[in-house]
Amino acid sequence: MEISTSTNLVAFRPGKMRNPMEFCIEQCAKGGYKVLDINFCECMNPYSRMRNDDWENYVKELSELGKRWGVSFRQSHLPYYDVFKEQELNPTMEELIRRSIIASGMLGIEWAVTHPSTVYSAGHDMSVSLEKNYEYYSTHVRTAKENGLGICLENDFEFRLGQPSQRIYCSSIYELLQLVDAFQEPKYVGVCYDFGHGNLCGNAFHRKNLNAIGSRLHAIHVQDNHGVSDEHLLPFHGNIDWVEAMAGLADIDYDGDLTFEIQEFGRFFPNDQKHLVVDYSIQVAKVLIALYEKAKKEKIAHL
Repeated sequence: MEISTSTNLVAFRPGKMRNPMEFCIEQCAKGGYKVLDINFCECMNPYSRMRNDDWENYVKELSELGKRWGVSFRQSHLPYYDVFKEQELNPTMEELIRRSIIASGMLGIEWAVTHPSTVYSAGHDMSVSLEKNYEYYSTHVRTAKENGLGICLENDFEFRLGQPSQRIYCSSIYELLQLVDAFQEPKYVGVCYDFGHGNLCGNAFHRKNLNAIGSRLHAIHVQDNHGVSDEHLLPFHGNIDWVEAMAGLADIDYDGDLTFEIQEFGRFFPNDQKHLVVDYSIQVAKVLIALYEKAKKEKIAHL
């Protein structure tokens, strides 16, 4: 397991301002990251170069920047939106998702992560969401296959602070597994387990969730919270039991990267101090990997 982070680690600033991808790659690489998750959610910003006609040149520049800094890109996050909220798909977002999948292939990325959507009009009938997500993502899975990578679908959560209760599709791990298995494409459709989202659905179940996911797991989002909102904090700054979480990964012999998605943790650090977030995150990652290795040794000892 190698230490990795989303490029959004140092992307966020107070308010709506974002740092460019070039800054994020450079800061993470300078701090010691050798593996990065390219966060193509930057496409959702109106000034993103992914929206321009020369977007492929931009991706080539990112590839060269990665080579210059000695980092590998093995995971990405696709832009996303509430797909079934309106009667028709958003053509701009669909094009940005398509571009991001192609860009992931250009960068040699193995798995692109995205979110299932909910058909709210169906109420609690999640079979409708299963059918619509399978139909919708079949197109993107085909594009991914054509570009040499797979798509990981991520577990969601239902808790919405200050809003009426609403069933959210794939907040249940078992709904997510049903969707992934429906594709019958284990080489191209898998699971990304988001620990923060899992924590909002019951913080005692990470190990059980991971054992249910098993070999379908190809990516993880490592982030913490206090079980109230999706805070995207550095581990040990929320209430997740990381000993149990790492033991869950050891149970299933997870061999992917340990990838942080903790953009909110460093939001208010000034840009000239973002390196502190990078340094600290790597030290915490080493603690998590030590917990994982300990759990693996204990597993072997009990065989």
